[in-house]
Amino acid sequence: MKRIEAADRKKWRAWCLLFLLGAVTLFCFGKAVCYAEILKMQASKLNFAAHGRQGALDYAGARSAQEENQKQDHPLEYVNWTQTDGVQVSASGLGTMVESNALLLCGRSDLLFPGYAVLDTGAEYGCLLSSALSGRLFGGEDTRGLIVEVQDRKLEVLDVIDSEEIFLAYEAGEEDPCSFDRAAVSCVSGEISKTEERYQQICGGWERLEGRVLVWIAEGACFLLPCILWIFLMCYCAEMSRAAGRMERAGRIEKIIWKALLYLLLAGGILLLIRNARIPEDMIPAKWSDFDFWTEYGKELGASCQALIRSEKKIPDIPMMKAFVKALQWAVAAVVGEIVFLRRFRKI
Repeated sequence: MKRIEAADRKKWRAWCLLFLLGAVTLFCFGKAVCYAEILKMQASKLNFAAHGRQGALDYAGARSAQEENQKQDHPLEYVNWTQTDGVQVSASGLGTMVESNALLLCGRSDLLFPGYAVLDTGAEYGCLLSSALSGRLFGGEDTRGLIVEVQDRKLEVLDVIDSEEIFLAYEAGEEDPCSFDRAAVSCVSGEISKTEERYQQICGGWERLEGRVLVWIAEGACFLLPCILWIFLMCYCAEMSRAAGRMERAGRIEKIIWKALLYLLLAGGILLLIRNARIPEDMIPAKWSDFDFWTEYGKELGASCQALIRSEKKIPDIPMMKAFVKALQWAVAAVVGEIVFLRRFRKI
């Protein structure tokens, strides 16, 4: 009797541990999906980089491109920007000075920092501060309306960006000797190729940074968890069906049930895959017989990925890179937890 009670307690502990492991796995999977969605939002715009210093735009060239863009029937929403290091920023009236990074913009700031006050080409006397810089200059983050001085220019703080990096962003002026070497372009879904072509007509043949590759990798890592579970359940149903087939007549009914579940899982998994799979619109040729399309697309995709890898990672790129790393970390943790969970489940 004592042996039976001990065995029951042991089995009860095993089931409790299995439940806890499953809960942790689901938590990790949920976090991975959340970061993948954040990454997807970060990569929803098109990013470009100039071909070295020669391809970069000076202030006059960037303003000329913006004016030419506004004359079109459907102007693009984009921002040319560059990052300058070692800029001295001081708080007027407090005497505090901090060496900071500066993002000089020509265009809409919300393409780089969505959800905050918007700078545009006309807002030459406003700026955005990071929370880290705001804390060092003023001792807090509630600094909207205060004045900072940057390179003999006084700028009003319009908003504070939640970031651990020390930087400020403001619209460049004629007196700022800068070369815009990066750009972010708002893109309407289904018009990726057209948007890229139009931007390059306006600002020159800049390299496109294919940030969607990071989204595809993160989504692929998240897809592993339901895929492994799907394969396990189908194998389990097949195994139970074979075991039921060795029994007498009663086992034949059970075998039919397990086989029905197996086919249901197979059909349901395929239908869900077809329903949720989304082919990027620029990956679909105008004619399926156009086999040269795939060759050209592959070359362009490879060039864009190489440009993304070798490009210098700057402050607006950090949220996307952090979301990518976090999504992979949580996805790996979820997959490991699921494998351990399924192995323990088979032993119980």
